[in-house]
Amino acid sequence: MEKPFKLISEELPVLERAVRTSEYDELLDEFTKSDLRTARVEYPNKSMKALMAALRSRIKKRDLKAKVALRKGNLYLTKA
Repeated sequence: MEKPFKLISEELPVLERAVRTSEYDELLDEFTKSDLRTARVEYPNKSMKALMAALRSRIKKRDLKAKVALRKGNLYLTKA
């Protein structure tokens, strides 16, 4: 009696992990590569608190030498 399946000897393919990036990585890369010590960040359609939290999170995760500061309603990036 013929079996309804076949077993084929084959190595398990290596699973390639996707590299996770953030929409803020480009902004942070541009700032860290620039000669600026401090820069005001304008990001339309984003709340100031959400933007500040996201930038702080990405800076910490990527271990960048930068800080986020809120002064007089404006958001600033500074190099540490």
